[in-house]
Amino acid sequence: MLKFMTLVAALVTAVVTAVSVHPPGSHTHVQPGPFHPAPPSRMIMSENADHWQQVANKQQADDEAAARAAAEAQAAADAKAAEEARQAAAAAAAAAKPRVQAAQPAAVPQGSVQEIIVRAFSPYGQTAVDWGLRVAGCESGYNPRAYNPAGPYYGLFQFLMSTFMNTPYGNQDIYDPYYNAAAAAWKYSVSGPGAWGCK
Repeated sequence: MLKFMTLVAALVTAVVTAVSVHPPGSHTHVQPGPFHPAPPSRMIMSENADHWQQVANKQQADDEAAARAAAEAQAAADAKAAEEARQAAAAAAAAAKPRVQAAQPAAVPQGSVQEIIVRAFSPYGQTAVDWGLRVAGCESGYNPRAYNPAGPYYGLFQFLMSTFMNTPYGNQDIYDPYYNAAAAAWKYSVSGPGAWGCK
């Protein structure tokens, strides 16, 4: 029994020395050791990587779509500005171009020499028609067969033969009132009224 008592006493002494009692007011604290979390599983890491890759891909696609939309909007704005500039230039050119007043039918007898003159000069405006009637009346008295040996001058508008030959109608009959008037209208349109003595 002595052995048993000795064993119990040894055991009690070991327990008492192993466990230290901290009386109230004692400030001794046990410091916990560093926390070492368990590493995440490979499955969780893979899911997170896939998620962030999808987020990055979506952001890149959104950025590219926004850049494309901005480029298309800029191209549309540039095209609109170019069209507006073209229209403005066309309007300015139209405003700067002198307008030819349309010829009003002159009160001339139908089938007359005066009607031939009106038809020949009408494309060049009323001023040209008035000039043609006035000059033909002055030069030949509206006589398609008029001849002046001083030049010599021929026909309705009293052309020199060389001048008439240099018109688009130069291979026609100089005494034909249609071709004489057409040649005079062409000459008027190209070089004005200065070639005639009558004004």
